Amino acid sequence: MAVFKADNKAFAYMGRTDGCTLIYAGSNVKFGFAGTSLKITLENIPMTSDGIWIGAVIDGVQHKYELSHDTGVQTVTLAEGLAEGKHNCMIFKRQAAAHYFTLVSAEAEDIFPLDLHYDMKLEFFGDSVSAGEVTEAVYYEGMADPEGHGGQYDNSYFAYTFSAARKLNAEFCNNSQGGLALLDHTGYFYGPAVETLTGLESTYDKLRYVPYAPGGTSQWDFSRYTPDFVIFAIGQNDANPNPEAVFDKAYTEKWKAKYKEILLDLKSRYKTAKFIIITTVLKHERKWEYILDEVCAELADPDVTRLHFRRAGLATDGHPRITEQEEMAQELADHIRKIRNP
Repeated sequence: MAVFKADNKAFAYMGRTDGCTLIYAGSNVKFGFAGTSLKITLENIPMTSDGIWIGAVIDGVQHKYELSHDTGVQTVTLAEGLAEGKHNCMIFKRQAAAHYFTLVSAEAEDIFPLDLHYDMKLEFFGDSVSAGEVTEAVYYEGMADPEGHGGQYDNSYFAYTFSAARKLNAEFCNNSQGGLALLDHTGYFYGPAVETLTGLESTYDKLRYVPYAPGGTSQWDFSRYTPDFVIFAIGQNDANPNPEAVFDKAYTEKWKAKYKEILLDLKSRYKTAKFIIITTVLKHERKWEYILDEVCAELADPDVTRLHFRRAGLATDGHPRITEQEEMAQELADHIRKIRNP
């Protein structure tokens, strides 16, 4: 057995990662290894008292590992008793702002880079649905979330974001966070105080995006990643703290202006990217659908399309489960294929 540092060229990182630190839900690192076992050493950076888990897919089989809230590094056995020979592994971040974690090293007989080829690049901006919260509560389709779930059912791997990327053989950055709305002082992220509520307008251009995390926030270098498709899934948490604001014309005009400002800023950076405006199947006030229709119409840009999921805003009171996420993933993948091959 040998120890390989996390900056080894065999490790292929995906997402808005800070060196070897995985930040957003769905961020991952892929590599090959040889031998009958695999261990990793990491530093967990907890931001919740709930449970914290990471995921790994080893030779096509998905696994879940609970992390300690203790400070400092910890070692996690990902696999043992494997057949001799070569194996592949993807370690991924199951949860969003529950934590960051830094990969320190891996222990195996050997490691090597995988032969990775992608057909396109995707980028997502969204909330808890896009981050994959509570997806694994599989017997709660169409129902409210189970009480006291404490993050144990969160799994970004089953979010429509990660799933659509698999269907399209796409690299992706999933810049999504539970409770996120468009505007600061709305939504649920970094609540409950209205003064601290943080929206997409303050996170879309960030690498480290959690204001209360150790070290605060940092800017993202947009030159590091240029997507072919950008998917906006915002407009479901925006009714908090004032659900009546959506019916106020002055407020909705302000909201639309900020939405377009962010989208156009990204468009100016990416040049050739296509943008897709959506909400998800999580139930929400239908007026938000009409506001997004207006945004798309007012932009009047052929590179910006509006996708209405078949059950957008209608399917479930709780977070979409695996089956409901798969429904969205398939519809999104079909939409992207039609854009690429009209």
